[in-house]
Amino acid sequence: MLRRVFLAAVLLASVSACGYHLRGPQTLPFSTIYLNMNRYDTFTAALKRQIETSGSTRVVDSLKEADVQFFVARNDKEKYILSLTASGTVREYQLRQRFGFRVLDKNGREVTSYSEIYVTRDVSFAEGQELAKEQEDALLYRDMQNDILQQLMRRLARAVPNSEPASDAAKP
Repeated sequence: MLRRVFLAAVLLASVSACGYHLRGPQTLPFSTIYLNMNRYDTFTAALKRQIETSGSTRVVDSLKEADVQFFVARNDKEKYILSLTASGTVREYQLRQRFGFRVLDKNGREVTSYSEIYVTRDVSFAEGQELAKEQEDALLYRDMQNDILQQLMRRLARAVPNSEPASDAAKP
């Protein structure tokens, strides 16, 4: 019994010594952000919640108050057929979501150049269960949205805002 306790203590000490810790909220390198998105979209609300729980950044309603602007270039969802049965009905399909964005500072310079996040989920299909599959698709799209949000927050946390003032090309 004493030997097991000792082994558990050694394992616990080795895991804590390696620097392992749970992933917490992502601290963003800017204090305010303007989301140039549909304000009433569920994705926008989820992104705003994620940003505000980071603790260091506030979402503002005015572009003039923001340190950076977040632009969504694309947010496409599609269903792609992977395989068919011998009779030509769908056996398996794939849900795809592609999210493209970029971040600009107050002067219009890129903080984050155009970037895409691409997630997929494979789904089997059974005839006669269309309603259940429709609900499963909705759940999978919600799960994909959460994956995109987590990846997006990690990318925003790694963004490096420009601190130098814009140069004037007209200066002699």
